[in-house]
Amino acid sequence: MGETQLFRIEMLGHRGDGIGRLVSPDAATSPDTAYIPFTLPGETVRISAGNPGEQPVEIVSASCDRAEPFCEHFTRCGGCQLQHMAQPAYLEWKTSLLAAALEREGIPTPLQPIRHYPQASRRRCVLTAQQSGSQWLLGYSGRRSHNIIDISACPVLRAELEATLPAVRNLLHVLGRHGIGRKGTVRIILLAAENGVDCAISFGGKASDRLIREVPRDETARHFPRISLNGETVYERQRPVLKAGLALATPPPGGFSQAVEAAEEDMASLVCQHLSGCKKVADLFCGFGAFALRLAQNSLVHAAESDQASLDALDRAWRETGGRLKTVNHERRDLFRRPFMVAELKQFDGVVFDPPRAGAEAQCRALANSAVKKIAAVSCNPQTLARDLRILCDGRYRLKSITPIDQFAHTPHMEAVALLER
Repeated sequence: MGETQLFRIEMLGHRGDGIGRLVSPDAATSPDTAYIPFTLPGETVRISAGNPGEQPVEIVSASCDRAEPFCEHFTRCGGCQLQHMAQPAYLEWKTSLLAAALEREGIPTPLQPIRHYPQASRRRCVLTAQQSGSQWLLGYSGRRSHNIIDISACPVLRAELEATLPAVRNLLHVLGRHGIGRKGTVRIILLAAENGVDCAISFGGKASDRLIREVPRDETARHFPRISLNGETVYERQRPVLKAGLALATPPPGGFSQAVEAAEEDMASLVCQHLSGCKKVADLFCGFGAFALRLAQNSLVHAAESDQASLDALDRAWRETGGRLKTVNHERRDLFRRPFMVAELKQFDGVVFDPPRAGAEAQCRALANSAVKKIAAVSCNPQTLARDLRILCDGRYRLKSITPIDQFAHTPHMEAVALLER
């Protein structure tokens, strides 16, 4: 076994690793600490001396919150970090990540109960593939490495996503005949739409004309409503659609969509209820319209986004409702470089924003000086959300509630919806 050391785990870090203190006869002179993956507070673990970043050699004393992982790839795959933690303790820890970020900014608002979802509920996944000899590796990156963990199943995915994995491998063999995947990796985004699993494939270089012709002719293509190569649709049996209230939207190939349908419904419900009395709403960082299309049932909506393909998808979905929704206008706009200023915000009595992880600092500084009555802030980063909320609260907005959303179960990643009013 080699030389080992004992550590007592005191807490979990923000990435889910246990933070342990070296067990020593004289603790006062041995304050050494280490981040040790797959451990829980209260446990005593044995690890290889001099290599604390590796998983324990032995769990000497287990926590009562330790659970049996449900995936055979756990600890090797980089997708999940916390399958070994029982759900009540896990949800409490995850809520604490958001609470700590808010506390650092001096925001004391009590959190609503965290929303969580069944195990096999992920409707969107991003896979990596690479050729290894005559075979393909298909799966996720390994923990702390770029090695691909080959999978035949993933228990957090919806059943229809899992069922398409053999067809994805067949498509990869088609790509392999054209030299793709020998020197670089291939990225596959699968999305379980209402009418089948959309497949978006991307890789370095350009898809040849021969490959573009061959993919639609391959029998495997019939397993998907749409297949795209490097953003270009090369096969479409029918447009894949997602429900957004009364509308059916088709995201652009490989475009962003919420990973869990029920999580999107919860977020949209919180946003729409909060803004229900508003006559005109701005949806900033709108994507293909997951919020805008629902808000348009009661309000006029102006949507802004930097990606033109997403705006085109939003506009098409709105027009195809046949007048059942109120007007949804849209504009292409980089909200990091050109946020809506105070004068522009005068026309809105409600705003929702859902930015990338960097948050919406510049936009919040303008909102803090505006007269907008109600704001809904949606975020995937507790730190930047807390910063943005501090700006709005300093601008005399009152924080009504914050709801954590456990969209990415068994990981440190989370969503949150904050509701404010002037």
